[in-house]
Amino acid sequence: GPLELRPLGGVSWARRAPPARMRATYSRKMGTETLLGFYDVHADVLGGLFRKRKRVREVSEAFRRLRSCYPGTKLYVILDNLRLVHDHPRFLELCRALGITLAFTPTEASWLNSIESHFGVLKRATLAGSDDRDHISRRRRVYRYLRLRHRKLGNASHPLTRIRLVTPFKLDRH
Repeated sequence: GPLELRPLGGVSWARRAPPARMRATYSRKMGTETLLGFYDVHADVLGGLFRKRKRVREVSEAFRRLRSCYPGTKLYVILDNLRLVHDHPRFLELCRALGITLAFTPTEASWLNSIESHFGVLKRATLAGSDDRDHISRRRRVYRYLRLRHRKLGNASHPLTRIRLVTPFKLDRH
């Protein structure tokens, strides 16, 4: 879902000292961001892109980047919470052209998607106990966690770990 800049309570390791106070008030002037996440079940690699919105245009760009990470491979992508692309003809045509087969999860069945458990861990590791003032610091913390996760698992050189660094394709303007 969308990530907004607000204090998030939680449990974290800290020095023995009085806990830092969290802001009681905050403004939503900076908007929200969405993490378009990808998980490779075979390699146990988690990657993703932060975008301001989750429209067909941003999702199409993310899928083009995903395709560039796996050249010449048939891809099956489980789509969860992406009903906006369900009936969008340009997006479905793009997926066919890229060789990506889509699988939609049923309504209220996110538990079927294997990425959900990894998002829970990512949230506890990066967002619990945070009070970010801008989206950049939150993004840095998430990407730092992902780099550490991949180093510990020994898959830091997997192409999906570099999805946010791939040179973006030109977007269609129809």
